Amino acid sequence: MANVFSYVKKYGGKSFKDMPFNDADNVAMCCSFYMPLDQVVSESFDDEPVPFDKAFDKLFELRGRKHTPVGLVLVKEISMLMGEMAGQKRYAEMKVAACTDNFGKEPAVQFNAGTFLLPSGEIVVLFRGTDDTLMGWKEDVDILVEDDIPSHHLALEYMENVAKTFEGDIIVCGHSKGGYIAQYSVLNSPKEIRDRVKLLYNNDGPGFSDYDYINSEAYQELLPRYRHIIPQSSFIGMMLSHDDDYEVVKSSRVFGALQHDLLTWQIDEEKLRMCNDITNAGKVTDLVFHDLVSNLTPKQSEAFGSVIGSIFDGINQKGLLDVKNNFAASIKGGAAAWKNLSPETKKVFRDTMKDARKYVISAAKTVQKGEYKTASQRLSDETETD
Repeated sequence: MANVFSYVKKYGGKSFKDMPFNDADNVAMCCSFYMPLDQVVSESFDDEPVPFDKAFDKLFELRGRKHTPVGLVLVKEISMLMGEMAGQKRYAEMKVAACTDNFGKEPAVQFNAGTFLLPSGEIVVLFRGTDDTLMGWKEDVDILVEDDIPSHHLALEYMENVAKTFEGDIIVCGHSKGGYIAQYSVLNSPKEIRDRVKLLYNNDGPGFSDYDYINSEAYQELLPRYRHIIPQSSFIGMMLSHDDDYEVVKSSRVFGALQHDLLTWQIDEEKLRMCNDITNAGKVTDLVFHDLVSNLTPKQSEAFGSVIGSIFDGINQKGLLDVKNNFAASIKGGAAAWKNLSPETKKVFRDTMKDARKYVISAAKTVQKGEYKTASQRLSDETETD
C-alpha cells in the first residue's frame, strides 16, 4: 500500500522548481522532522543554513550510522525516511536553518521548530509534534486544561524571526501538537506575516479551548490557504474546539490512535488518498472531548494538571524510552507521587475520570442512533440556546 516512502522514491528526482510543494511533501517533512536536527543545525537565524543532505549525514554519523528509533513511539522508519529524502534531488537541494530545541519542566515545554529553504524560493516552517519526552506529554495535558502555554510565545517569536530573516512565501506545517502550534502561530501573528503564508498545514492537531477563533478575521482570511488533515478515526485531531473544514485521509491502520502515525497515511502518486467522512469511532471521540472539556470545572482542570505533573515528577525520567528501560523504578516513583497527593485532589481526579466514562457511553449511543452533529452544528445549537 502506497505511503510517504513510495512518494519520495517516485518523485524524489523532481526539483521543487519543477513540481511545487504538495500535500505529500508536507507529510514527508513533518514525519522526518521528528529527527533531532537541532543537534547538527544551529538554532541561530544568523548562522549559515545547512544543505539537507549534509545535515542528515552529520546526524546519521552522530547516531552511529544506524537507523534507530528516535524514542519509544518514534520508530526507526523515521530515520530511514529522512535518509531516503536526503538521497533524492528534491530534498537534497533544500537548506535547513534555525533548528530549535526548547525543553523545560516548570512550566512544561517541548518546542521544536525548523526552517527549510526550497530552491523555488519558498520557505517551509516546521513545528514538531510531541516527542519522547515526558514534558512533551505534560505540555499536551496543559493544552487541554490551560489557555496559555510556553510554546505559544515561542512559536510567535519564531515566526517573527523567520519573516525578518528570509524573503519569499511561507509554508507552515506541523503534525499533532506541531499542527496545533502551526495553526496558533499563523492565526496570532501580525497581518503582514499572515499575508506571506501561502499554505498552512495542520496534520491531525487538536483545536483550541473555545470556538471564538473560527469567527475571527484571521481565520476567515486563511481558510483558502488552510489544510486541516485528519485520518478516518482521528483521535488527537478531534480534541478541543475545532473547525469542520477538515479533510479525511485514509490510513493503513484501523485503530484511531495508530492512524495518528504519518507513516500509515495513504498516498496516491503525489496526492493523499482521501475519503468522505470520519468513522463512527472518530465521531465518538469528537463528542467525548467536546463534552469533557465543555463541562470541565476550574477545580477539575487544576486537579487534572496537578495529578499528571506530580506523577511525571515521581517517575523522574526524561523520556518514554527511559521509562521502559527503568520500568520498576518509574512505576514505584509514580505510585509514590500519587500516594502523596491530597485526598481532595485524588477525589476530584477520580470524579473527572468517572465523568469521562459517562461521556463515552453517551457519545456512543448518540452516534449509534445517527444523531451525531458536527462541531459547527453543535455551536449553532448552543448559540440558539443562549
